[in-house]
Amino acid sequence: MAGSITTLGLGSGLDLQNILEQLKAADRIPIGIMEARQLEYKTQLEEFNTVNTKLLALKNAAFSLSLNDTFDTKSASSNNDSVLNATSSSNAIAGTYEINVSTLAKKNSWQSSGVAGKSSVIATAASDFTYTVNGQQSTVAVTTDMTLEELASAINDDPGNPGVTATVMDDGSGGGDAFHLVLVSNETGEDNALTIDTNNTDLTFNEIQASGTLNAQFTVNGISYQRSSNTIEDVITGLTFDLVDLGSATVKVTADTESVSEKIAALVEAYNDAIAEIEANSGYNTETRVSGTLNGLSVITGIKSKLNTTMFGQINGLAGSFNSLGEIGLEFNRDGTISINEAQLASTLDENPDSVKEIFVGNTDETIDGVATLLNDQLRFLTKTSGGLIANEKVRVQSTVDRLDKRIDIATERLDKRYDTMTRLFVQLDQMMSSLQSESSYLSNQFESLSNLFSNNN
Repeated sequence: MAGSITTLGLGSGLDLQNILEQLKAADRIPIGIMEARQLEYKTQLEEFNTVNTKLLALKNAAFSLSLNDTFDTKSASSNNDSVLNATSSSNAIAGTYEINVSTLAKKNSWQSSGVAGKSSVIATAASDFTYTVNGQQSTVAVTTDMTLEELASAINDDPGNPGVTATVMDDGSGGGDAFHLVLVSNETGEDNALTIDTNNTDLTFNEIQASGTLNAQFTVNGISYQRSSNTIEDVITGLTFDLVDLGSATVKVTADTESVSEKIAALVEAYNDAIAEIEANSGYNTETRVSGTLNGLSVITGIKSKLNTTMFGQINGLAGSFNSLGEIGLEFNRDGTISINEAQLASTLDENPDSVKEIFVGNTDETIDGVATLLNDQLRFLTKTSGGLIANEKVRVQSTVDRLDKRIDIATERLDKRYDTMTRLFVQLDQMMSSLQSESSYLSNQFESLSNLFSNNN
């Protein structure tokens, strides 16, 4: 009703609408205070989400450095990629390998005698065409009217095909025997050599490649090997090399310190981001005299303290050369962040990778957790979506927001009802004042008329 009256005070001449609005604004001050408090709590919820995101990024970085595989990764390099490429797995043995490639693995190829065209008939009587690869034999029926092209299609479409591709080739001679059937095994090596029985067809076959083995032949540190494939996986543990051409190459297998260094840098960056976020929102700015969104919350100062203790502390009982991150090139700044002495870290990784691994991972035999393992465990508890420290704080703050919602709704409803009533009373007052003014005006007119009457009679 209050919102629908736009001429309140018209009858009385008083600004009753403005008076009513000022009274309501004054009575609404407690509601505004509750809304401001609720906004602060909602801002806290948003900041908790931001901090949680930063901590999850730190947890992911810590988890990576808590794994043995991170530090066991090896890097393989070839000094002659035109001869061979090399890759390694974590179980590769560090060392230098001299490899000489004398023969590459090849696919077995056969070519038939020539006929006049791809549509030339290849048999004068019905027969079978039998071919075998790696002990698997298959037979294609040849009819008296089958052409060269049809035989190629029959071989390619053969459901029992053991691994052969057939094509029709024009040798370009232009003669009456320019078209040939070419059969090529799908895989390389002697194990995949092809044998053919033409069985009374008009075709004869000759092996295309030069004499010699179909296998790859090579030496590793002077020891001879041969394999059916150009991808070699079973000669050196954890090392795979792909043969590309004939020649020599040196392969070096080393610890992949670059990958470890990148992961340590990622941990430091995530740690600094988390600390900066917490610091910016949990302190008090003496210049602006403004408190951070999370200022005064012991849970936030506790998180920062735990992270600092883990990253800055010592791990006692390790068998390696180090028991703190400061000894491997991580420098701790006065503002709580970390910087990396890249030269020291690189030197430490090159000279003592096992001790670097131990400071991060720990020693499982001695049941000692390293920095990354401890950090990952702590952050798992902090960031759990249910029952985690931050999750519990969010539940607490959200309950306060919900409780204030109810109080604001109740107070607003009461205020609106009260001023609906007051508006009706003001309307009645306005009407009464208007009536009194009308009566006063009437009486004034009457008195004026009487006065004029008496004046005229005199």
